[in-house]
Amino acid sequence: MKEFNGSVEEKSTGNRKWKRISLITISSFGTQFLWSAEMSQASPYLLSLGISKTNLALVLMAGPLSGFFTQPIVGLYGDKCRHRLGRRRPFIIYGGISTMISLFCFAWCKDIAGLIMTNEESHRKLSAMIAVISFYILDISINIVTVSNKCLIIDVLPSIEQPIANAYGSRFSGISAILTMLISLLDLPKLFTSNTTNSTQLKIISYIGAPIFILSHLIMCLTVHEKPLTSIKKASSKVRNRWLLIGVFNKFWDVWRRSLRGSIIKSICWIQIWAGLGWFPIMFYSTVWIGEIWILQSSSTTTIIEDQHEKATRIGAIGLLFQSILALLSWLIIPRFIAQFRIRRYGTQSLDFGKTLVYLWTISQLSFGFLLVFVAPLCEFDYKLAVGLIGLTGVPWAITCWVPFTLLGEALLHKPDQLRIPLVSVLPDPELPNITEEEEEEEEVTEEETILPLLEARESSLEIPMCNEEDKKEGLIDTPKNDD
Repeated sequence: MKEFNGSVEEKSTGNRKWKRISLITISSFGTQFLWSAEMSQASPYLLSLGISKTNLALVLMAGPLSGFFTQPIVGLYGDKCRHRLGRRRPFIIYGGISTMISLFCFAWCKDIAGLIMTNEESHRKLSAMIAVISFYILDISINIVTVSNKCLIIDVLPSIEQPIANAYGSRFSGISAILTMLISLLDLPKLFTSNTTNSTQLKIISYIGAPIFILSHLIMCLTVHEKPLTSIKKASSKVRNRWLLIGVFNKFWDVWRRSLRGSIIKSICWIQIWAGLGWFPIMFYSTVWIGEIWILQSSSTTTIIEDQHEKATRIGAIGLLFQSILALLSWLIIPRFIAQFRIRRYGTQSLDFGKTLVYLWTISQLSFGFLLVFVAPLCEFDYKLAVGLIGLTGVPWAITCWVPFTLLGEALLHKPDQLRIPLVSVLPDPELPNITEEEEEEEEVTEEETILPLLEARESSLEIPMCNEEDKKEGLIDTPKNDD
């Protein structure tokens, strides 16, 4: 009877954990919906406004640039936020509101410009300007929400539960990306005809995506409760704003130059930087590339009507749909396969110290490079081959989104002191006296109330139970080996 009761209790605990981790990661479903819609629709839409392909590249830099500047700043502000709702939810709420406003300004830029300008040329220029500005604000807002969601997982979950939460988040993102691409394939203006509004593909996708984004984050905000921060002294806003950028980037530069010397973390960052150059055109130009090939194949005349451009965008989204499907399947299958291989080869997953993941990542990057350099030129004369090429990139894309962060987590499990850096103490407190660098180094080690431990279990209102055997079998976690 004891064994039976124990198994029932273990099953019940696993079910509660599944529900609770789903609640904290469901926000990734709404965020990914907007990201996928932006990837498939933004480039063709901006080109239709008269923006050249050269200038389009500058506009699309909004994503990487906003991520580079926004995420560390929002993270640091959140670390010292003492709002009654917690440290992360205020940024999620305000960032979500900004996301909705900028999304509708982007989709309705022509209508907004029409209220101001009547001249055709002035209307076109104003529409393009509104679209570019709202696109930048949209990317910044989504980055604010994204980094706050990730920080919330770190804040409320113990370190051993975080890989499980990341895996759940990846699955939500994969399902959301597939749903977005399926919707993008439909001729939405034809399905939702209206005599009163000038509906477009992007407008209707915005109508669909906005409730999904709001609902997913509303569920997360209502079910996950943070404890308001009260222990950190509050610096004046004048000092905070003056030293924020300088303090952030000085601290990051010092960490990069000294603390990460000889660390695998630095190697991961370098690889991600250079790999991003290859993934940038895949993320933002795939729809345009496939659509242009389809237009050249299907057009018998030199005149290209607007309906062809809209259909070309839908054809281009097929490649991203196949990419999303393969990425989701890879997220579901590859971690289990790798976990079983590591156990069979080394006895436990922790004994190979990430070698298997490094080899897997290397193979995926080489495969991606081969597809771009040798296969892509052969696909420029048939849009079906181009669709297949973009679809095949789903496997290396899934590995790129999974392996680096897993390697980072394993590096921290084996050497947790590598990232024990008091980033939240970047902002100076005017009430504290000036101290020397040597005194500051000693204080950074001993001042516990301004350092959030990265690898210790933190108290949370979720009370999520620890891992069970099913998670180990799925390859979602790797219990660190005790060296004692």
